[in-house]
Amino acid sequence: MTGIEQLDIGVFRVERRGGRDWIARVFPAARPLDAARGDADILRYLEQADFPAERCAQPEPVTSYLGQAVLVTERVAGRATDGARTSLDLLGDLLGRLHALEPPTAARPGGGWHHLVLQGAPLDELLAARSLLDDARPMVPPSQLALYERLRDGLALADDCEGLPEALIHPDFVPANVIRSSSGEPVLVDWTGAGRGPRVWSLAFLLWAAGAQDLGGVDAVASAYRRHVELEPAELERLGAAIASRPLVFAAWAFSTGREQLEDVADRLPTITARAETIADRARPALQAPGRAN
Repeated sequence: MTGIEQLDIGVFRVERRGGRDWIARVFPAARPLDAARGDADILRYLEQADFPAERCAQPEPVTSYLGQAVLVTERVAGRATDGARTSLDLLGDLLGRLHALEPPTAARPGGGWHHLVLQGAPLDELLAARSLLDDARPMVPPSQLALYERLRDGLALADDCEGLPEALIHPDFVPANVIRSSSGEPVLVDWTGAGRGPRVWSLAFLLWAAGAQDLGGVDAVASAYRRHVELEPAELERLGAAIASRPLVFAAWAFSTGREQLEDVADRLPTITARAETIADRARPALQAPGRAN
């Protein structure tokens, strides 16, 4: 080892002499060692399936340091994917390939955003966001109670996608987590909290990332995803609510953690729900179009 560079909270690049650099993820002490081992199990499964994800750095990549689980993977050399339409086509295709895989039989529930849940499904994420919002209630002055209730009502519109078809899902499938390797191949990283969950949950968040500013990106994602997966009518029907869910969670989290003022968050809610429905309306024709879905 020649040096360590912190890339994000709990994420470090480990420079190694004479070998490939590693990425070390140091998890909160509250996250059990078995959860990190579950991350490694998923990475091994993806390697066996020849899916382009980061690889475990060692046969036993999970250790404990000062009571915190640590997972080491091989660093993927390259650059993060941008939001260009050609890149969004690539991301939609990659997500479709992931959802077309048969999940491991013993795959744990996953898909919850790891800033809110240590491990869990979309339902756990929504419950955590609601709990966080409840905890923030005492700091709301009487003059802003109506805004607070508006935020609570907005979060209640989020759809956990329970009961919809499941797949192996990545909890944060956005351009920043897809690295274009030196060979040009896209590689999906940061599998913390991945597991079995509603496939439309992951697709919805990618569609939001693609269409929040430019609806043209929605076409690219939906058409590419449809090459591998054909959504069921219930998934298409609930797509708008699914797309709004993670942005609504972000809004509740931003207020509850003091990152944004309540007025700003509450004023944004109608835009979130309206944009989500617009994105869903744009995506449905491409997701229903004849394709090469397996």
